[in-house]
Amino acid sequence: MLNAKKLVRQFESARYEVLYASIKEKDWEKTLSEPVDRVVIAGGDGTVSRLAPWLAGRKLPFCILPLGTANNCARSLGQMHTVESILTGLRSKRIKELDLGIVTSSAGHRIFVEAIGFGLLAAFMREMGNLEKEKRSRIQLSPEERLADALRNLRQMAKDYPETKLELQLDDEIVGGHFLLLEIANMGLVGPNLQLIPNADPTDGWFDVTWVEGSQRKELQEYLGVARKEAPAKTRRCQRVLLRYLDAPAHVDGKVFLTMVTPVSISLHARALQLLDFQSVDATKNIRGPQEDLSHPSARSFSR
Repeated sequence: MLNAKKLVRQFESARYEVLYASIKEKDWEKTLSEPVDRVVIAGGDGTVSRLAPWLAGRKLPFCILPLGTANNCARSLGQMHTVESILTGLRSKRIKELDLGIVTSSAGHRIFVEAIGFGLLAAFMREMGNLEKEKRSRIQLSPEERLADALRNLRQMAKDYPETKLELQLDDEIVGGHFLLLEIANMGLVGPNLQLIPNADPTDGWFDVTWVEGSQRKELQEYLGVARKEAPAKTRRCQRVLLRYLDAPAHVDGKVFLTMVTPVSISLHARALQLLDFQSVDATKNIRGPQEDLSHPSARSFSR
């Protein structure tokens, strides 16, 4: 559980000027209009997804303090660091530019940072959301227990989930058939830490599209077992996707839609986000430590 006051004190003790906001509060977006040098997202994938359009619009460098359940974005981006690591590296880390996805239909536009998907995973996300509301399991269980519970539920759903008819165009290639799931991914992890696309790179200017056909149901169930194998999925790389026909639930990051009116266009916004790369060597070797720095840079923290 995030202790916001303690988190703010930690940054202030390291000589940062801090603006704190929770996305659960009304008008939290106004905080983003203030002058700021760095953004620390203290939360999970939902918080990252919610902030991504605002960060892209203002070109604000950010990092993630992972406090969610799956933390797919943080894991995919090498952002599983502690508060202490952020405090010492927030001033000096190099910036790595990340891609974003844009979904366009007659209903308007929506941005995604992780993935857009159709079929089994979308139905599973809706089911798990309903279960957590009923059982209040998010409060009662640890993140590890929630992930294990999610995998058990997904494996059970995979036994009987109906095949979905899809028709889509990947750049110039036409793909169609009956699928259990299809994911157009920007990150390497989706859902309950499923690594359907091991080599996905959100900095390369390409989507990774992966799908599991109805004939691969048994292999998918084995993959979702305790000892995970390589995902039984076909993959393609592309920069634009056009969905011509869709008869399945969809998810855009963690937001689930029971229906989506076709046609749906999915395009790539390359190098839209500026990530502070904690996996790289410090940009300035001789930078002064937190207690010696006199510039008082500002940091902004957002919580779930």
